[in-house]
Amino acid sequence: MLQLHEGHHHHPSIEGRQQVADSIWAQEHITLVTVGIDIGSSTSHLIFAKVHLQRRTQSLSARYEVVSREILWQSPILFTPFLADGTIDAAALGGFIKAAYDEAGLHAEDVDSGAVILTGEAIKRTNAHAIDELFAAEAGKFVCATAGHRLECVLAAHGSGAVALSKTGGAILHVDIGGGTTKLALIADGRILEVAAYAVGGRLLAQDDSGVWSRMDEAAQDTAADLGVVLRL
Repeated sequence: MLQLHEGHHHHPSIEGRQQVADSIWAQEHITLVTVGIDIGSSTSHLIFAKVHLQRRTQSLSARYEVVSREILWQSPILFTPFLADGTIDAAALGGFIKAAYDEAGLHAEDVDSGAVILTGEAIKRTNAHAIDELFAAEAGKFVCATAGHRLECVLAAHGSGAVALSKTGGAILHVDIGGGTTKLALIADGRILEVAAYAVGGRLLAQDDSGVWSRMDEAAQDTAADLGVVLRL
C-alpha cells in the first residue's frame, strides 16, 4: 500500500507495486474455456480450447481480441447420425457430446462459452431445430447457428489459413470439399473476392456398417436421374 505521512513521501513497496500491476493485468486480460461443435452433413466433431483475450488499450477501446488459443481436447470424428427417415438423430448426437465432455474431464459449468454450427446438408434436415434444443439449458453460453453456403465458404477459407496466406501476394482459390457440398472462395491480398457453392460432396450416398446403402441425398438422386441410373435404398 502507498502510505503518506505529513512531511514525508513514501514510495510503494515492491509488493504493493506488484499488487497494482496484477490488478491492472487482470482487468486487461480474460481467459475463457470454450467449446466448438461442428455438425456437418457427413461428419461432426467437437473441440475444447482455452482462449486468452486482451483489451485493445492502445486504441482506448473496450473491445477484447484473441491473442492466443490452447487446444485442451479434440473429439474423434463422428459420422453424423441420421434416422431412417433421413433426419438427424438428435439423441445419438447428444450422447456423443456428453461422452466428449466426460472424456475431456469437463462439466457444463467449466465451460464459459461455445458455438454450435450446422453446415452443409445438415441445415436442411427437417428436425435441425432439435439440435438447438440439445443446448437449450445452456442458452446463455452458446451461440447456435446454421451456416449458409456463403458463410461456410468464408469460415473454411479463414479456418484453413488461406486468407492469411494470400497476404503474401498472389491469388488463391480455396476449395472445401464436404460431405454434401463443395465450397469455393477466391482470395487475394487477404480479402475474399468471390464465393460459390455446389451440391457435390463426398458422401451424397452413404452405407451402413454392413455395406447396405442407407442414405441418398437429393443431389445424388437428381444426378442419378439425369444419368438414367436407378438408386434404391
